[in-house]
Order: sequence, then structure tokens, then C-alpha cells
Amino acid sequence: MMAWFIFWVAAFVAIGGQIPLIFAAWRLYRQPHPALANVPRSDGRADLGWTILTALATLALFAAAYLALP
Repeated sequence: MMAWFIFWVAAFVAIGGQIPLIFAAWRLYRQPHPALANVPRSDGRADLGWTILTALATLALFAAAYLALP
């Protein structure tokens, strides 16, 4: 019983953390204004891709943990 509770709390925290990260990466990807010449900026597509890849990997880990619950 406690394992289920811990699983769902961890899932809630992970989802609550991934959603803002995806929104921030999406905003960076869609940002129309170029940065100033002396301000370094990463590629928005790469940031969005890595963020989504991380979220999918987290989802896969939670699916495996869910299946392993007693």
C-alpha cells in the first residue's frame, strides 16, 4: 500500500517538474527575437528535443516502476 502512495507522489512531482520544462523549451524554440550579438544562445530545437526526450525517458521509467509494483 505504501509503495503505491510513494509511486503516485513521485509521479506527481515528476510530471509537475516536466511540464514547466517543456513549456520553457517550447517558448525558447518559438522565440522570434534574435539575441544580442554578445549574448550566447543555444539552439531552441535542440533544447526542445532534449527536453521531450528526457520526459519520454522519465515516462518509460515510471511505466516500468508501475509494472513492478506489488
